[in-house]
Amino acid sequence: MPSNSPISRIWQNPSAFPQEEVLRELENLLRSNPDFWLKINREGIIVDYKTSRFVNIGDKPESLLGQHISVGLPPYLREITSEALAYLSDKKNLVFWKEYSYGEEPNIRHVEVRFVVLYDGYIMSNHRDITERKRLENAFLESESRFLSMAQNAADSIVIINDEGIIQFFNKTAENTFGYKQEEVIGKNVTIIIPPDYKDKHDEFLRRYKETGETHIIGVGREVFAQRKSGEIFPCELSVGEFKTKSGKMFTGILRDISQRKLQEEELYQYRNHLEELVERQTMDLKMSKNIAEEASYMKSLFLANISHELKTPIHAILSYAELGAEKSATVPPEKIKEYFHIIDSSGKRLLALLDNLLDIAKLESGKMRYLFERNCLKETTKFVINEMRAILEKRGITVVLLNNEERWEADFDYERIQQVIRNIISNALKFIPNDTNIEISLIKREFIPRKSQSYVKGIGIQIRDFGPGIPSEDLDKIFEKFIQSKQVKAGTKGTGLGLSISREIVNDHNGLLYAENHEDKGAVFTMLIPSSREGIR
Repeated sequence: MPSNSPISRIWQNPSAFPQEEVLRELENLLRSNPDFWLKINREGIIVDYKTSRFVNIGDKPESLLGQHISVGLPPYLREITSEALAYLSDKKNLVFWKEYSYGEEPNIRHVEVRFVVLYDGYIMSNHRDITERKRLENAFLESESRFLSMAQNAADSIVIINDEGIIQFFNKTAENTFGYKQEEVIGKNVTIIIPPDYKDKHDEFLRRYKETGETHIIGVGREVFAQRKSGEIFPCELSVGEFKTKSGKMFTGILRDISQRKLQEEELYQYRNHLEELVERQTMDLKMSKNIAEEASYMKSLFLANISHELKTPIHAILSYAELGAEKSATVPPEKIKEYFHIIDSSGKRLLALLDNLLDIAKLESGKMRYLFERNCLKETTKFVINEMRAILEKRGITVVLLNNEERWEADFDYERIQQVIRNIISNALKFIPNDTNIEISLIKREFIPRKSQSYVKGIGIQIRDFGPGIPSEDLDKIFEKFIQSKQVKAGTKGTGLGLSISREIVNDHNGLLYAENHEDKGAVFTMLIPSSREGIR
């Protein structure tokens, strides 16, 4: 190409032009360069330089030209220039590049410098101020660091994938939610956290989006299902965003585990739809509680009335016959005085028995009842009670029959307290059964679960059957409650109703069972069952 061609340029083809023209063209280019530049020879002598707005060594060219760099340049430029000279002396055709800083806070400037060897052997250095670029880079790094910090510590799971569905980012919450470590999923397809039934839908979404650009979930929150590493499928709330990079489009998924919220919503739904039923049920419970409280109050009042009567009757008899005896002692025969003392004695014993029952109730309720557990024969204990009550039984023509012929009915129990239970049950039967009838007592052996236990134990006990009218079905369990007696007692049979309540408490303390039922033929059956041995029972 001719040198005078209008499109010919020295910087395009310098070998086609004289050296003087090349140098002149280069100088013109350098003079128009806004950067600071410095020209030196290989001995380090400053040949020429041009200052710039930010990089300025402060002296006029005529005062620095011809000086050595060790004298004419500030320290931070001396070191860099000396290093460049040493480097380019061996590698003449290469470029020496470096960044340096100068100044003091807050006015530090950052400079990028390049040293090259010119055609005439001189060395040219071009110094470009990059302070603003550094500020932008630092701001970008700070922004990126802040984003990563926020993303890593966000309360929701954040998963970033590319347009092929490959996971690029997986934050700490996602690790905790899905059970994967970040290194396990980076580079894997996002379908690793999508349930099998939903993988086809996801693949179809990506395919359609790449083909048509149509979006269905980007920028729109929706509920989806995800899958943990354990295989558990759970509901979550998903929001998807999109951004572009040099390598292509990226999608950011923000997922929130809503399992707990779904449970609460279901509970709320169930509660709302069954509120009427719950209100009705609670109303019934309140009515039942009210009825129970009223009945308990009534029974307590009835008990207090009965106990007052039971106390007043013997006390009245004692006082009346004592006064009568004192008045008549001089005029009535000794037989009559003996009768008075007999009535006083009988009333005193009746009063003493009543007080004993009240004391037993107090001890049982306070847990102060003491027991002596020993190996005893239940059959002999029953026989002792029968013999003790023989006078009363014979007077009414009632026979007690022991149906089992085994000699020993052995168990660990308190001898006197079990006697009290048997005595109370037989005494209760005597209130209702007619004269000239039988009471049958039989041995039972079977396994049962004691109170406050979950394991079966071997048990032994007795069943006491009478041939009276039986017990009203609604009273079968109430007769063991304090202050409450059978309706038949209310109808006229006197008593406090404490005997059976005391008996059940005693059997309970033996870790046993005491209950009543009606025989299919006639009469009531009371069953007492206690552990054969207390070994292993607490």
